[in-house]
Amino acid sequence: MNKWTFPTQIYAGEDALLRLSHFKQEKILVVCDPFLEGTANLEEVLNLMRPHNAVSVYTNVVPDPPIGHVVKGVELVQQQQPSVVVAIGGGSAIDLTKAILYFVRKRGYQGVRHFTVVPTTSGTGSEVTSFAVITDPQSQTKYPIVDDSLLPQEAILTPLFVKTAPLKVTAYSGMDVLVHAIEALVAKGANHFTDALAEKALALVFTYLPKCFAPAATEADRMAMHEASCMAGLAFNQAGLGITHALAHQLGGQFHIPHGLANTMLVARVVMFNAFHDETAYKKYVQLAKKLGFAEADEDSRDALVALVKAILNLARSLECPLNITAAASVSAQEARQKVSAMAAKALQDMTYQTNPYAASQDDLENLLLMIM
Repeated sequence: MNKWTFPTQIYAGEDALLRLSHFKQEKILVVCDPFLEGTANLEEVLNLMRPHNAVSVYTNVVPDPPIGHVVKGVELVQQQQPSVVVAIGGGSAIDLTKAILYFVRKRGYQGVRHFTVVPTTSGTGSEVTSFAVITDPQSQTKYPIVDDSLLPQEAILTPLFVKTAPLKVTAYSGMDVLVHAIEALVAKGANHFTDALAEKALALVFTYLPKCFAPAATEADRMAMHEASCMAGLAFNQAGLGITHALAHQLGGQFHIPHGLANTMLVARVVMFNAFHDETAYKKYVQLAKKLGFAEADEDSRDALVALVKAILNLARSLECPLNITAAASVSAQEARQKVSAMAAKALQDMTYQTNPYAASQDDLENLLLMIM
């Protein structure tokens, strides 16, 4: 029996932030990226809550949130005992907040009655997922946490923050949306509902991500990508992900490559790999290529698959994404090769590996990594 729900209430649009003014007589903890502190945009958000609530701001957020930062956050929540937590930021800020709430509840504090997320990038879809990823710096390993308690009660999609996002953030986070959707499309838990969300998200990405990367990007362009990110998040939260993510987590942990970029480097190769090993995935990729207009309705299946892969690579190149490890990180190919076996072994243990349509072997994963040296 399949169960399908949208537990998170989603508010979207120019006036969506007004939802925050509904809080009254609450003790609110806002967790946000440090570069937002003191900005006019953040002040606008805080002022919606300040008149009738006690509001504090926590900005000890870094990329790839390490376990130590989660511990500090847990201690802060136990000290302040907020009733409402609002996360404002990209994937790192949201994942850190989710992990803090997960572990503080494990330690017995149940005082946080409401959790709201305001994503500032169009990428992770974390505002509607039961996923969070934290990092162990000592072992250079990323650990996904998957639990329904991580789902926020509310997600607020506003163009306020995304319309000023730096180009690299727009590119890498936007490609992350593409990977979420294309992995959800063929993942083991996929169904007609998730397929519909994934396909629509992909159509929006190919249309609006290039526009968002251009100087003339409009608020409507940005909002379309924001909504695509949310749709892809809803899709993969139900369907699952795959080995693109399992390997990307290792690249991030070992070489600190931004998550969206790590996914970008791998996705075209994983599409070809899955198509070769899984007939259902192959057919879905071909159908996608035709639905998105990369291939004609009567075109040969193999040609349609190649057209899809070319479209992905062309989009990545147009966004100036480096497509190999040495171009993306301060590491030599020789040094990177020495870590391939260990990364592949860790990828086999990654939760996202389990829902890939084909059970790739250690050798398979090593070969995929060697292709991006």
